[in-house]
Amino acid sequence: MSKTQSTIPFKLRKRVRVSSDTKANNENIDVLNKLHIDNENIAQKLKRHTDNDMFDYSPAVKISKKSNKDKLLQTDKQSNLSINNEETAVSDSRSQGSLKPLTSREQEIDFLTNFLYEHLENEKSASIYISGQPGTGKTASLLYILQLRKIIEGYQQVLINCTMMKSATRIYNRICKELKLATTSTTEKSCLNAIEKYLQKKHKMILLVLDEIDQLDSKRQSVLYTIFEWAALPDSRIVLIGIANALDLTERTLPRLQARCSLRPHTLNFAPYTKEQIVKIFTTILASEDKTNVFSPVALQMLAGKTQKSLQYSGDMRRALDIGRRVMELARRNKFHENKSVDKMLKDSQVSVELKQVLEVLNDVYDGSKKIENNVDEGFPMQQKLILCSLMLMLTKGKNRDIVMGKLHDVYKKVASSRNIAPLDMTEMANACSLLETSGALRVVAGGGGGGGGGAGGRARRVRLQWDEAELLAALRDRPLLAAVLADVRCLPAAR
Repeated sequence: MSKTQSTIPFKLRKRVRVSSDTKANNENIDVLNKLHIDNENIAQKLKRHTDNDMFDYSPAVKISKKSNKDKLLQTDKQSNLSINNEETAVSDSRSQGSLKPLTSREQEIDFLTNFLYEHLENEKSASIYISGQPGTGKTASLLYILQLRKIIEGYQQVLINCTMMKSATRIYNRICKELKLATTSTTEKSCLNAIEKYLQKKHKMILLVLDEIDQLDSKRQSVLYTIFEWAALPDSRIVLIGIANALDLTERTLPRLQARCSLRPHTLNFAPYTKEQIVKIFTTILASEDKTNVFSPVALQMLAGKTQKSLQYSGDMRRALDIGRRVMELARRNKFHENKSVDKMLKDSQVSVELKQVLEVLNDVYDGSKKIENNVDEGFPMQQKLILCSLMLMLTKGKNRDIVMGKLHDVYKKVASSRNIAPLDMTEMANACSLLETSGALRVVAGGGGGGGGGAGGRARRVRLQWDEAELLAALRDRPLLAAVLADVRCLPAAR
């Protein structure tokens, strides 16, 4: 074996000094040349095979490195240009408006848009308080306005959901982060000084949007007073928009704002939808989701009239839309049972929503007191009953009707511990809420943080009651233990 190895000739290679960058580029170009030549050979062979029914192994054409490099550079420039064009198109589409204005909220949107345009053109500070029950379109209308081109280019936007603040004073630190202000520390005093110094300098107009602003409630209301007073500072160039559910927050909680005209904020109330507005919403939104569904006039008036009475109490149009979708789904199922065949249903795709489907769904939704009593009595385990009681305690005795999962868990832990019952952790309570959601008692939707489980995103999810509030209260008050929970305001978070 050693003799055989000694007789094998080895070809000596000449050493050439090449820089690492040049060597790497040449190697890459050689690889690309080889791939390009192989692709040309395959294409030529396939073409000859289709023409002459045989392969012709002809030598490949030599491609110079320089010309190929120029082609690569040209290709990179074209790809970068196309990417830049796509990004520009996306940004233009966003600035043009990916969201659509809410139906039946045209007057409120026009008022708020003109308000922002006027103060942007005059470069004057101002504040406005937007009120309305959950589901009346406050935040959705504002989000539509914020993506208008003039608002995007004219304002430096700062959007904060105050439910995510652990304490009211943490809002200053959050505003500093959004404005990218340098601070000596993260304390309340340091962040507040940094914001006020920035407002005294020349800067771009600031649009500060504080959703659920009532969560910044404190004992002396120092945080709310300070924020509203920013708009009264000379040359502060800030427009404050506060959003909450209570109609009289600025008058009841902040009476000092009414004493001075410069501090008094403008107000805009989103009233509950009227019957005519509900009919318009059903005919536009639900029809746009499925063009094959058509409400008969009688069915539409019945659905709008019944939901309008419910909205006078809850105000949440989202629940009314859910009822409309259930009616449409019931009409589809009935249509399928009539045809008893997918082929026949595809041929006859027209689905009409009649009065009987509307009455069936409305009876199930609004006349479910017997179902609620049975579930509260025997259907739900004790932990789920305590979750429902905690939710009702926050809705009836709390200051905010927009409930997030994290704060519901905090109240639930106090309720369970005060009754010597081991509370569930965040993940276990989220699973229990999922079971309550399947029974139709409540609905969990994604919040600002998104995600699920027990993390920060899970705490930001919103919990909405689906059952009728008055009927659930009546069912809970018949049980002594649950009735005591509904009156235990000590479990609610204390004012800061």
